Amino acid sequence: MTEYVIKKSIDFRGIPYSILFYGFEHFTGFPRSVYETDEYVILTKAEYDKKVEVFCVEFCGKWKEITEQYFDEKLNILPPLEWKDGGFFISEAYTLDIHPFYQEYLGKYYGAYFRIDTPRNEIMQSLAEFVKAQEKEVA
Repeated sequence: MTEYVIKKSIDFRGIPYSILFYGFEHFTGFPRSVYETDEYVILTKAEYDKKVEVFCVEFCGKWKEITEQYFDEKLNILPPLEWKDGGFFISEAYTLDIHPFYQEYLGKYYGAYFRIDTPRNEIMQSLAEFVKAQEKEVA
């Protein structure tokens, strides 16, 4: 049985503080009782998966405009996972299956985080909606 330990004092960013297998910490062998304090929360797989999904919904797809220089830096720092129509995922994950995504769009540059399996059309629709909202704010 697998359980996931979350430390209450640390903002959850998609990764557990520790993982317990059959009542023992994976790396150190500490027993479950070490984490049965007010400092931690112990979650079942289903509870942990739900927490991860909430994190992903809140974190992913938050666009920001970036400079061309920043875009080029990100393009050249690590090999992109895929280059398509002016956009790419960075090969190193931020956390879990969430990767930084960068896109040139209408002569400007943008970045956001997405799950690696997010369909490109959803990413581009999200960006188009962001740009449209930004244009309304300026007008």
